[in-house]
Amino acid sequence: MQFSDWFGRGNDLTWYQMALRAAVIFFAAWVMLRGAGRRAFSQQTAFDLCIILLLGAVLSRAIVGASPMGATLAAALMLVSLHRLLGWLASRHPWLDRAMGGTAIDLLKHGNLDRSAMQRSMLSEEDLAANIRASLQSDSLADVERIVVERNGKVTFVKRGKEKSEDKAAASGAQ
Repeated sequence: MQFSDWFGRGNDLTWYQMALRAAVIFFAAWVMLRGAGRRAFSQQTAFDLCIILLLGAVLSRAIVGASPMGATLAAALMLVSLHRLLGWLASRHPWLDRAMGGTAIDLLKHGNLDRSAMQRSMLSEEDLAANIRASLQSDSLADVERIVVERNGKVTFVKRGKEKSEDKAAASGAQ
């Protein structure tokens, strides 16, 4: 039995040929992603999502027989290698890291919401309120010192230190 008998050629594939191709691509992708390292694809930045989309598009062509399996595996390996190389370079060159991942944006400064920063982040007040409720299980910003839109788009809330919260509570109680 030859390779083409097991895996087929072109896009005229039987169900078992497509199933075998899917299994091979699954294990090949798993090995490539393990080789890419722990950081790879974990931060879900635009860079990571771009690679994930391209990798899915390339590998799917091998499963359905639209492109030769060897060529698609080579292309996928190149994408994973580029991702790893650029990640390695970004870890050593802050300017490249910022270019690839952007910078965090502070939304709360000195107790006031920075509306222009919210607009740059394309975050409405209702979006922010929903994030507050989901993250803090509260509608109040009383105990929040900072609000940051992280490089991956997630909104992070940094609570005040215990002494700052107590000072603020004491000051509001004295009024």
